[in-house]
Amino acid sequence: MTLAVQGGEMRKNRLNILIGGEAGQGVISSSLTLAKVFTRGGLHAFVLNEYPNTVKGLHNWCSICIDRKPLSSQRAAIDLLIALNRDTILQHRAELSAARALVYDPADCDPSSLLPEAGSLRLYPLPMSELVKSRGGGMQMRNSAAIGATLALVDYDFSILGELLEELFRAKGAGVARENIDLARAGYDYARRRFKGGTGIVMRKQVSPPLMLLSGNEAICLGAIRAGAKLLAAYPMTPTSSIIHYLAACQEKFRLVVKHTEDEIGAVNMAIGANFAGVRSFVCTSGGGFSLMTEGLGLAGMTETPLVCVVGQRPGPATGQPTHTAQGDLRFLIHASQGEFPRIVIAPGDVEECFYETFNAFNLAEIFQTPVLILSDKYLGESYRSCPKFDSAGLKIERGKLLDENALAKQDNYRRYLFVRDGISPRALPGQAGGIHTATSYEHDEDGFYEERPAAVARMLEKRWKKQDSMRRVLPAPKRFGKAEAKVALISWGSTKGVILQALPMLRAAGVEVCFHQLVYLHPFPAQYVAALQRRARMSIVVEHNQSGQLAALIRENTGREVDAKLLKYDGQPFYPAELAERVMEVLK
Repeated sequence: MTLAVQGGEMRKNRLNILIGGEAGQGVISSSLTLAKVFTRGGLHAFVLNEYPNTVKGLHNWCSICIDRKPLSSQRAAIDLLIALNRDTILQHRAELSAARALVYDPADCDPSSLLPEAGSLRLYPLPMSELVKSRGGGMQMRNSAAIGATLALVDYDFSILGELLEELFRAKGAGVARENIDLARAGYDYARRRFKGGTGIVMRKQVSPPLMLLSGNEAICLGAIRAGAKLLAAYPMTPTSSIIHYLAACQEKFRLVVKHTEDEIGAVNMAIGANFAGVRSFVCTSGGGFSLMTEGLGLAGMTETPLVCVVGQRPGPATGQPTHTAQGDLRFLIHASQGEFPRIVIAPGDVEECFYETFNAFNLAEIFQTPVLILSDKYLGESYRSCPKFDSAGLKIERGKLLDENALAKQDNYRRYLFVRDGISPRALPGQAGGIHTATSYEHDEDGFYEERPAAVARMLEKRWKKQDSMRRVLPAPKRFGKAEAKVALISWGSTKGVILQALPMLRAAGVEVCFHQLVYLHPFPAQYVAALQRRARMSIVVEHNQSGQLAALIRENTGREVDAKLLKYDGQPFYPAELAERVMEVLK
């Protein structure tokens, strides 16, 4: 079938879908299924999901953006709204004025009475409930009919969906898989038969390298597995709970342990103990859970024990918004725990960086014998993006100054906290011959015994602090996108990367000479790099998801210079590319 379009041009391989419904109706699973179907056809996808802090009942929605070219963020425009209930139309009717099409179940409502200003919106009444009932299925299966109809409306190959549904439901039995495939086919056939005008958008498979569809949290899991992590100790807390779920499902395959501890205090102490014993271990949490981990973080700092901690940010303070996004914990992570000790703070900006920087974090934690904190957020951790397969062939596990028994045998008197020029003392593990030592949370001497003589205390603190100088010499510089001499410099970190990258072409089309500087390693702070770019640029603009401008404050603290402008958003929602481009233009005016 070739779709005919009346009163508009045909568009190919560019589609924005929004699926909405009640929590429990399969909104997220439907969205991921659609994204996988298009990704398997060689197209690129980005999935943003929004859900309330309830198990069932309130409104859920997902945005699925598909394109022939790689995507790094969501788009605001809706081409096709799939409403699994009446409330979805009410929640999103303001966005429908520019949309092309609405798929709905006439058993739920008559949308014409809800959309007085629908413009040229095309209505596609799909009898999802009737299709399900006629096949003896449950109402939770209506989304399968909607997915099938969606593919028909854009003239996409159904066979990919059939193969995918068979894979997804295989574990539940051949009967369940067949029911869902049959229902999806019924929705597909109904839409082809009844809605021959189509949406004006045609989606076709294209030839491209194999693509994965991953969330940031899943990429973090894969990075940890590749790094040789053998223990995740954690107490569930959104938006990092899916890290626990993902690794728990594959712990036998990769011979690792996922331990659901009694609380976050137990989690961090268990991970510290495992790392002390030589087992690569990590924790994951959010701001509230990290608050409970801070004393344990200090223990890792004092004992110079490697520790990797993934912190997924969400709006605070207190419980805040458990299922929304923010970047409000940057300064908290840099200064967490009592006293002063070196640490590394890494903020990956996309799925690929979540994988590679998690791998790097485990190496850095052991090389510098210190905590390494990976700073993510709900938007990065739970959004899905298609990407090429990771190239892990060149990744090498580095364990730093970890001694084996041959090296220990050559030492007359092993000292765990030996004073050395770079501050990183050779490390032995419990049970190694010749490696007996004391590790305590108290300040100590080279042998690990309690120390309180002023000069000795100061010297040991200075020994640990020397690691910061070593870190600065080896940590990668910030990333630059665009010409270094551009008049406008956007500076940001973390999940804003994708939105900024999609906003850059919009700004350049408007005649703005702009460059984006992404700070991945935020502590120790790359002061020289940032100071140099501030001197070059006529205007420096910080973009971040918090109210106070935490990166802007760090820039002032470390370079002595203020940025020219701050573009801040702190309502729990991410930036959109067009929104960000408009705000940059407003600043420039």
